[in-house]
Amino acid sequence: MKAKIQIPQEILTAIDYANTTNGGMSEPNLSITQDEKGYEVRIKAAGLGPDSFQVDVLNNRLWVYHLLPLFADRPDGMDNLQTARTLGNLFLPNDVNVDKIVAHYEQSTRELNITLPYNHPTRNFRRHIDVDIE
Repeated sequence: MKAKIQIPQEILTAIDYANTTNGGMSEPNLSITQDEKGYEVRIKAAGLGPDSFQVDVLNNRLWVYHLLPLFADRPDGMDNLQTARTLGNLFLPNDVNVDKIVAHYEQSTRELNITLPYNHPTRNFRRHIDVDIE
């Protein structure tokens, strides 16, 4: 009779648990386009609905991910034990207006669309700055 393998919790959080035990996962389809308004990132990931996607801006990077529960049968006290699965981690160009990034999910195509508008400098902008004396 084979012994059941016990994997310590610390190791599970450090390895790619989903690909190791679940037999792998499909890769997301990510495309980036550019037009006169800015950039558009489109992500299609099998099995993910609109509530699954998470989008964060960290420093100068756009991180798109979703959370996976670590165990189907969770040990007591570990009801919310999850790991992040990265779908995209993109460098943001200097010409992106980070404050106006928007994301929406299209039900018809089942894709997450992230719009990264340009940060156009104002033309003929002039401002006088007073010099403080201490």
